[in-house]
Amino acid sequence: MLTHIHIKNFAVVEDVAVDFDAGMTVITGETGAGKSILIDALGLCLGDRADSSSVRYGADKAEISASFDLHGLAQAQAWLAKHHLEADDDLVLRRIVTSEGRSKAYINGVPCTAQQCNELGEFLVDIHGQHAHQSLMNKKTHRHILDALITDTSYLHKARELAHEFREVKKELDTLTQGNSDNQEAKAFLEYQVEELQSVILSADELKSLEQEQDLLSQGETLIKQLSEAAYHCEQQSDGLRQTIRLLESGLKSGLTSEAYELLNSALIQIDEARRDIERRSDKLELNPERLLEITERLDKVYELARKHRTQPDQLAQKLQTYELELEALLGADDRITELKRQLTSIQAAYAGAADALSGQRKAAAEHLQSEVHDQLQSLAMGQCRFGVALTPHISEIPSPYGAEEIEFKIATQREGELKALAKIASGGELSRISLAIQVVTAQQAVTPTLIFDEVDVGIGGATADIVGQRLHGLTSHSQVLCVTHLAQVAGQGDHHLLIAKNNDDTGVRTVIERLSNEQRVEEIARMVGGVNITDQTKAHAAQLLRQYS
Repeated sequence: MLTHIHIKNFAVVEDVAVDFDAGMTVITGETGAGKSILIDALGLCLGDRADSSSVRYGADKAEISASFDLHGLAQAQAWLAKHHLEADDDLVLRRIVTSEGRSKAYINGVPCTAQQCNELGEFLVDIHGQHAHQSLMNKKTHRHILDALITDTSYLHKARELAHEFREVKKELDTLTQGNSDNQEAKAFLEYQVEELQSVILSADELKSLEQEQDLLSQGETLIKQLSEAAYHCEQQSDGLRQTIRLLESGLKSGLTSEAYELLNSALIQIDEARRDIERRSDKLELNPERLLEITERLDKVYELARKHRTQPDQLAQKLQTYELELEALLGADDRITELKRQLTSIQAAYAGAADALSGQRKAAAEHLQSEVHDQLQSLAMGQCRFGVALTPHISEIPSPYGAEEIEFKIATQREGELKALAKIASGGELSRISLAIQVVTAQQAVTPTLIFDEVDVGIGGATADIVGQRLHGLTSHSQVLCVTHLAQVAGQGDHHLLIAKNNDDTGVRTVIERLSNEQRVEEIARMVGGVNITDQTKAHAAQLLRQYS
């Protein structure tokens, strides 16, 4: 529960510290005194949006800290542990807002975000605002109120998650499908290009080998003739060298011709070897016009594709790889479309199950809410009214994150009257009481340790005010209650009483908060009953109220 709040330079508060106890604390003050300042300051600690206008005039920053006792609050302790912000039974939320509008938030002294404060705050405080009856005009509020009564929220969260997942998958599917027509044309083009290139593709070595073979076959007849002539000349040279060698043999004994003899003999050997090599190669050569035609046609196709794709013949393999990757991506898109369609079907089935279970929970919660609100309205002098919760299925192919039905609160001001929308039937005062009845019912279901009611009794008076106080005080059986009120009958039922007043002096306007003693409570309640002129009679009436509720 909330145990302490310290407010410094916030709005018209200069420096105020307030301790809180269990039970019901009422907060009162004259109109314009700033009774809601405590609530607004606490809201900042709980992650409300910061505004530089909240900084007291002349100050450079506003600072608010709120302390809580976490004893028995397992959800809050679990949240802190999850975010590595472990605490024992004490928690301090702190918020600083500068006059430039910058904001800092802390949880137990550790810097954090306002969003984290907001998440943690959901386990600590539930604030029922003074304009709650106005928000009843919005069907979104109706859904929030009804869903708050569902204890097992797993289907609610699952439906929301599945609806979000459906939208993400469908978004991707729509993107792929919209371009699918163009993709089909591109796929057909790429399939043709890949098939064409695969039919003639050559590696760099294969291309070079074919070009050499083509060159050889195209010059075959000429080469055979040239090799034959070369072999003939080698043979003629051999005959001439043999004759020369014989002429030199007579001079070998004297050593006169030995060196020349050796050189010529070596030359003869090499010429003979060259002749035999020429003859061997000449024998291997054959005229093959069919093979030449085959090679020429294949190379012509390679050169033609190289020109078509504006690349070199030896780069066609790389071009083929590029096309294959592009084609693979397009074929993958087709597979992805099929997979996404399967996913959508699966998600829709899972969503239908979760939404159906959620609808059952809402139906049960609606019946409970109708019954409880009806009982509350009777005690609030609206016994002739009938309150209803309409669950209207909405048909859509797109799963809604809010479930399978629209939720709307309806009212009939006569027992036999037709249930109609609140905005069409209820007056301002009736809306206030309906709102209060709903808030009391939902607060009874809450596990939040601190409940705050900020002038929710607007538009209520007379004997009904006494019932309002009883209903609010009844909530202290399981929660700490803070109530900003202008009704003496409600204020008199508080266990503790804070007075908010505005002081004017030479230094400016300051709001002060004072915890009232029993005697001071008599004075304040007398003011609430009788206004400016407090008489002995109004004091006696105030004292009687306090005795009545003590």
